[in-house]
Amino acid sequence: MRNRVLYYSARLIGDQIKWGDKYRKLHHVISIVICDHVLLAEENDYLNVYDLRNDKNRSFTDLLKVVIIELPKLPEEEDSAIWLWLRFLKCTKKEEYEMLAKKYPQLKKPIKCTKRMGLLESIRDYQFHRNLAREDEICLHLQWKEDGIAEGKEIGIAQGITQGIAQGITEEKLTIARNLLIEGSTPEFIQKITELSLDEIAGL
Repeated sequence: MRNRVLYYSARLIGDQIKWGDKYRKLHHVISIVICDHVLLAEENDYLNVYDLRNDKNRSFTDLLKVVIIELPKLPEEEDSAIWLWLRFLKCTKKEEYEMLAKKYPQLKKPIKCTKRMGLLESIRDYQFHRNLAREDEICLHLQWKEDGIAEGKEIGIAQGITQGIAQGITEEKLTIARNLLIEGSTPEFIQKITELSLDEIAGL
């Protein structure tokens, strides 16, 4: 997770300029990361600010700051100007929103917007899964079709092999029957040896 924070924070700087641009075009960046889990186990505060400094605590540049906010560490009582909004972000249940709106009237409008967004998100989620189910059904039918074609090919190959073997055996019997006829064997004797019918032997 820390590597991800570092990567996206660095991109906020790197994406500001293109090939040939001057480095002086770089602007100050503050990367704010709000976590719903504990990222900095070694820190007790829920708000931590990082920048580039050396071992003597002297800053290398002020172009980049990384702000880490960890919601699980947020205290129950208000302790800063941003506490209220972080408490708002920490809510996960309808009851929590209602209790917060009752205690802090200034949050009623944001909470109302959140409920509306939640409803829209539910609608989008329903539509997404409905479309996904339709796509799955189409893919399933296509797979059945492909499986049927493949199975048909396998059956055709198996039948071809069987027919080829049978034809080869028949050809071998006819060759033996011809040779026996040349040697003067009777049709009845040839029938007994080759299991060919008398009509097939007569046709030779």
